[in-house]
Amino acid sequence: MVRVFALALLALAASFVVRSKPAWAEPANGKATPVYVLSVWTNDVDDQADALTQALRSRVRLAPGWSLTESNQSFETLSIALRCPPTPNQACLDRIADQIHADHYIWGTMSKERPGEVTAELRLWTRGKPQIEANESYNENLKDPSDDALRAVAGRLIAKLTSNGITGTLLVHAGNANGSVLIDGAAKGRLKDGIARLSVPEGSHTVLLRVDGFTAPSQTISLTDGGDADVSFALSPAVEAPVAEAAPEQPPGPGKPFPTRKVIGYTVVVIGAGFLVASGIEGAGWLSDKSDSDQDRSSVPTTVTDVCATPVNAAAADACQKSKDASSAATLGWVFAGIGAVLAGTGIFLVVGDHSGEASTETAAAPTKPKFDLLPSLGAHAGSLDVRMTF
Repeated sequence: MVRVFALALLALAASFVVRSKPAWAEPANGKATPVYVLSVWTNDVDDQADALTQALRSRVRLAPGWSLTESNQSFETLSIALRCPPTPNQACLDRIADQIHADHYIWGTMSKERPGEVTAELRLWTRGKPQIEANESYNENLKDPSDDALRAVAGRLIAKLTSNGITGTLLVHAGNANGSVLIDGAAKGRLKDGIARLSVPEGSHTVLLRVDGFTAPSQTISLTDGGDADVSFALSPAVEAPVAEAAPEQPPGPGKPFPTRKVIGYTVVVIGAGFLVASGIEGAGWLSDKSDSDQDRSSVPTTVTDVCATPVNAAAADACQKSKDASSAATLGWVFAGIGAVLAGTGIFLVVGDHSGEASTETAAAPTKPKFDLLPSLGAHAGSLDVRMTF
């Protein structure tokens, strides 16, 4: 009776004297849920219960979405101080939550039910919600909180209680560098002074570091059944790819102007050639009419000097008409020839004298060969005109 009363006084004193402080599993924010992990209650395996309690708290620190609120109080002392029944009921659990000012806490018991094995039964109490239960049996020799096997047990229990799935702990070493750790391509934690401790789901994962000025090949790790993994990176200075010198930008050259002068020149040459052709046709007509007029004149008496003034017969009238036609053809031929020659000469001058599209050189350019040769040829008897153009 004295022992029970002493324990009750000790619990009450601890509840008012011992101050709780949060140890966040992730940076403090509105999404992280604070939770107490009360010391596991046991009557026969104290060392195993203490080791599991510490392992559970380490796991909560790493659990995503949860933050650990540190407390040295045990469920046993609180239960005795609040006069809870041997099997705590809902009213007792609510009083414990009010006593430690918590909305979430993990409590549990441990016992040795079979030789060489202990069984832990844990529960997550949440205000206004049913409790979540989880249990695990394991070897009683696991008494070291840092033992990988015990940490795996704690990982499975926390995963069941928080419904986060089974996770393991990944410990990353990389000298004394600072940066970020990428798991499967996504940033999952910070590397500080060369160390990062992360909670990672079980399975195979690719780990990559991102450190300014350094590089290291990625590594593949595998976590099974809530276990741990340790990986080390050897950083090497990042080699920057040489930057090719950009060729000096050349100022844009002047655009080639539209050859207006040449276009006009060619057009004028073609028109002039047309007039020359027409002149040739008129010349041929003059020759034909003159020949016919001379032929008709031979049938007129020699005493008639002007066949047009004295048309003595049909031959004289025809000779008169042919003579007039020949005169008109000769006049048009000379007019067309003059216009054609002027136009052709002007066009040749415009084309040959246009150097706007030619590149300038330091040396004198060779004499330009004429691009056009107009060689009119009139046959004395053929009545034809040849126009030759060389481009």
